Amino acid sequence: MDKIKLLSRSILIILLSSLIGLVFCELILRVKHYYVVDYDIEMWKYGKKLKTKVENKKISHTHIKDKSALLQKVNIKINNYGQRDIDFDENVLNKYKRSFLVLGSSIALGWGVENDKTFVNFLNKESKKNNKDWIFINGGVGNYNTERYINNYLENWSNLGFTDVIIHFFVNDTEVIKETKSNIFLTHTHLGVVVWKLLNFYKSNFEKEKISDYYKPKYSENYEGYKITVKELTRFKKHCLNKKLNCHIILMPDIHKLNPYQLTFINKKIKTLSNKLDLPFLDLLDTFSSIGEKKIWNKYNDPHPNEYGHFLMGQAMYKFLEK
Repeated sequence: MDKIKLLSRSILIILLSSLIGLVFCELILRVKHYYVVDYDIEMWKYGKKLKTKVENKKISHTHIKDKSALLQKVNIKINNYGQRDIDFDENVLNKYKRSFLVLGSSIALGWGVENDKTFVNFLNKESKKNNKDWIFINGGVGNYNTERYINNYLENWSNLGFTDVIIHFFVNDTEVIKETKSNIFLTHTHLGVVVWKLLNFYKSNFEKEKISDYYKPKYSENYEGYKITVKELTRFKKHCLNKKLNCHIILMPDIHKLNPYQLTFINKKIKTLSNKLDLPFLDLLDTFSSIGEKKIWNKYNDPHPNEYGHFLMGQAMYKFLEK
């Protein structure tokens, strides 16, 4: 009996010690992340503070309307339509000769960049400076692919009265995004995110491959994600014709490494697809290829461009749209 009591006490001490250790680690991490920006923690906070799940699995999630949050030391404010932009209605859009909605993921959103420094706001400022009667609205949502941003647009924004829709296409937009099962530990703690990050880091290093080898299967005619991309862009083109909209595709390269650039097969593939669908196409690789990639990184090894990268995007896109 004494042995059982002793064993029970030992187990209890171990459990309590472990719990205290976990709480201590969590507190240390929260203090650290208060002063030092961590990309994965900020993305985790973005999901908790500004995103909401939706029933349509082809969309997965949208922004929470009329919310804001400080993420990666930048304020992200969501408007009345779930976009990172000003509040507006159809009457506002009708005041302009051309009203552009930009679709895309976290790069279009302007992750890590102040709102007035994003390429969308560069386009607004440049239009005003040149007396263009144009307005641009930012519809970028983090963790979107082609299927998600087109379905979100068709379901929620297609009747707002835009004259133009721009797809800001990133190289990973053909990927099939699997819904990850969460748990209390991962959902509510910094420690859970750090452990998840470490596990994925070691897994990715163990399975390390060239970026081109990773993406080539994602652009195979037989890959499910590529077939979905073609299907959604074809549906998007039909919608543009029916609504008499001007629709455009802007291809954003991966800026991890620009020279030599290993993903030119993607540029050729998306250009061919755009031409087939008769969608005006701009390749931003030429804009960035002469620039050292580190000059336009938001953070070290972060594929999201900084203010300078957004400035370059805005310049190239304005010239393209002006033509």
